[in-house]
Amino acid sequence: MKFAVTRQMSRLMRHPILAASALAMLVAPSQGQTIFAGKASYRMDLPKAKDGNPYRQVDAMPLVSDAFKGPVATNDWWSSLVWPTHSRHSLPMFAHPLAVKAETQGLGVGYNATAMVSHSYREGKLFQTGTSYKYPYRESMRVSIAGMQSETCVLDRYSDWSVTALWKNETDQLRATFAHGSPFVYFNREGNHQIQIDFTAVAINPHSQPINPIVYRLDDITAKHNEKPAEFFLKVNAGKNIGIGCKARLTYDFENDGQIDRVETFGMFPTDPIDDSWEIYSSDRQSLDPQLSRGTMRDFRGGSVQLEIWKCFGDGGLELRHDDSHVLLPISEGKFFLNDKSLSKNPSTGTAKLANGLTASSSAKVFYRDNHVLGVTVNGTHYGLFAPTGAAWLPEGAAMDQVTCDLDGKHYFSVAVLPDSKPTTIQWYQRFAFAFLKDTRVQYRYDMESALVETTFTATTEPMEGTMTETLFALYRHQHLNLTTPDRLSGFTYESPRGKMKVLSGQAFKTSIPFLGVLPALPNAAGSEKSLSRSLEKFYATVTAGKTAFEKNDTYWNGKEFGKFSEVIQIADQLGRTEIRDELLKLLKGRLEQWADANSDFFFYYDQHWNILVGYPDSYGSGDQFNDHHFHYSYFIKAAATIAQFDPGWVQPQNFGQFIDLLIRSCANYDRNDARFPWLRNFDPYAGHSWASGHAGFASGNNQESSSESMNFATSLVLYGEATGNSKIRDLGIFWHATEAEAINHYWFDIDNQVFPQGYGHPCVGMIWGDGGTYGTWWTANPEEIHGINFLPINGGSLYLGREPDYVKRNFDSMLQSNRHFHQAGFEGDAQRIDRWHDVLHQYLALCDPKEAIGRHDQWGRKQQSEFGESKLHTQQWLDSLKQFGHFDPSTPANHPTAVVLTKAGVKTYVIFNARPEAKTVRFADGFETTVPTGLHVRGSK
Repeated sequence: MKFAVTRQMSRLMRHPILAASALAMLVAPSQGQTIFAGKASYRMDLPKAKDGNPYRQVDAMPLVSDAFKGPVATNDWWSSLVWPTHSRHSLPMFAHPLAVKAETQGLGVGYNATAMVSHSYREGKLFQTGTSYKYPYRESMRVSIAGMQSETCVLDRYSDWSVTALWKNETDQLRATFAHGSPFVYFNREGNHQIQIDFTAVAINPHSQPINPIVYRLDDITAKHNEKPAEFFLKVNAGKNIGIGCKARLTYDFENDGQIDRVETFGMFPTDPIDDSWEIYSSDRQSLDPQLSRGTMRDFRGGSVQLEIWKCFGDGGLELRHDDSHVLLPISEGKFFLNDKSLSKNPSTGTAKLANGLTASSSAKVFYRDNHVLGVTVNGTHYGLFAPTGAAWLPEGAAMDQVTCDLDGKHYFSVAVLPDSKPTTIQWYQRFAFAFLKDTRVQYRYDMESALVETTFTATTEPMEGTMTETLFALYRHQHLNLTTPDRLSGFTYESPRGKMKVLSGQAFKTSIPFLGVLPALPNAAGSEKSLSRSLEKFYATVTAGKTAFEKNDTYWNGKEFGKFSEVIQIADQLGRTEIRDELLKLLKGRLEQWADANSDFFFYYDQHWNILVGYPDSYGSGDQFNDHHFHYSYFIKAAATIAQFDPGWVQPQNFGQFIDLLIRSCANYDRNDARFPWLRNFDPYAGHSWASGHAGFASGNNQESSSESMNFATSLVLYGEATGNSKIRDLGIFWHATEAEAINHYWFDIDNQVFPQGYGHPCVGMIWGDGGTYGTWWTANPEEIHGINFLPINGGSLYLGREPDYVKRNFDSMLQSNRHFHQAGFEGDAQRIDRWHDVLHQYLALCDPKEAIGRHDQWGRKQQSEFGESKLHTQQWLDSLKQFGHFDPSTPANHPTAVVLTKAGVKTYVIFNARPEAKTVRFADGFETTVPTGLHVRGSK
């Protein structure tokens, strides 16, 4: 067979980055700028729209080195490095525990263990507390080569969870390799100039947190809260200094578990410039700052209280007199005096001085020095600097703003953030400092018999000194809770926006996470046939009444219509209404075929510079920022899985199967040898979840809002892989679904209260960021949509949401409370009922209480318009099904990926979907076994 090579392709063949992609695309005969894939086709050029205007696209080229090989990755935690439209270097990249940022001179490095919690206001009035938390990027040092001024920092290479950045100037090159979960950054120098590290000690806002405070502490408190507020009375004097301000705060740890349970930060007290005038700073004169106070008061059980006083404004010193300065704690006999850094029952004399501590004389203090190893503390964070043996860090003082090193003529060094400043800790980290990361790789395996996904994370290193090849991994919560060898954890931990990360050493580690099954649909409830048939007929009549069956024409909203059609087709099939089912299938196939035609008004375009397939008309930045492709395309793949169930020929490679496969590969290429697309573009296998932004061009890093639409992508892969007999696609979907369900449990829902920081006021976030989480969406602060965006689309892959029925109830009740606050603050809507996405929210509630969900839906929902991706028919079917069959039972998985158990009053119902033409024997974890033919089947209760 001969292939036609276009001029565009010929140009690509001369481009070192793109040649591999161009060759990979020559898998089918081409005609001009069109690539054919079976009966489908896509474009290699981007025409103008019908109105004559250009389509939105990325005009910039990716920032990559001359040596870079392979497809360009987007939608990752480090994507701002390769994306030139926001910075020629990068924005903050949150590797966790470290955060880094490429600058002109080199790499900024920082670690922030303190969360900043903010609240929501309308016209200056608080209406929601604790609506955002962040661990923002705070640079501690900037690592460079002396004299480095690089116009651009570029991507040199990447692997599954690591990345290498490259800086160049006329004589020198600097490479930095950093990775998810690594406390190290590994540097390589080319050239003869010395290494230079500037300790930047970014200024802390003295109004929001203490700087060099005087601290008074009381421990071992066991007492009941007396329902009164705490009070303090302090005598301060600034002498003749003008405009000195001080602040005070009380922090409470009620159980002595190391967690701050309550913070009370009081307003600033301005002093006068009169010498010998002792002024009174007290809680009755300066009220609590609502933005800097959090937590609720409760009883003490061996707990502690800490009083901090610090300067927040002005030059010069300020004195605090102990005589009669005191605190009234909210317990019986709670009066305590200030006494030499402690709170005491006995008054004392003397003074304490608040120095002029708003600026530090030196940025870093040395806590450890051993020739080529230096331990420094910057902004309260401890770092190890590891130069080659024989080198030295200069100068040799105890504090400095900058250090340099000539590396003893060698080319390597590393920097690590340390858990503490103990000599034994930095010495232990030194063992791993020269095992430089060269490759990181994830391998997953679905064990069908045990219903477990086993994932192995392997790091390949090169010893720059000695023979050590092991490295350190800091594991996220979803990893260390499912670690197959928990005894390997070292005991060292780091704080992160995803909770505590736990450290282990080695070359690899393995996790094992249950996969709990998905379905194409829930079974229809017995006795609901007549009402469902009536609703089906209404749906069909509405669809066929207009000029077109579909209202929308972009990849997202038309995709949501595909999802809606897919659910209705499944219900029609269960009802035996094959005539309506087949007509809807025909409409669905017809519209998908339009998208699969490069010359239609709906088409896909392959961007050969960025190695991505883009659908037009686009929406929400999917064309010019590559946002949300896994959200959009999930609905296309779900529709294809539905078609494959009833018309297997349509998805054959010679028909439209190649087109669907391209959509899958563009978002989640499962073939590492396919150079057209990066491996698992949207899914971050180390973080355990997907990223939505193509460029990650934000100060907070990348983000993802609708975790449930990411799960819809995973569900669609499972169903499509099963329907087509493609185990690679199926197992990718299983890996994605199992892993992200676990991540959602912790990072979107914080189901066991171990991730969200104190002061965050909700049981969920609407979206996560690299540096934290937000109770919000991109378009609204309405709680109905904040909660609902992580539930929709509700379908047979959504049962993971119901694993913890008590949490479902807590989430839903919180939504109702927040909804009242939202509308009572003056936002449009009804504070007494759900008036947005009622169907999605009631379907979620049905996962724990179908009776209440149906009652609410009957009262408020039936006359309201459905969420665009929903239908009255599907909502009714879902609610009735859960009412009859009960809760999802995650404790009884099957040795088949499309089988689940529902439980009601101790009675189990086994639901099995067999997509294949041959009969299938399915065994559940409780020993129940059954054989089913093709289709969806309900088997006896046990």
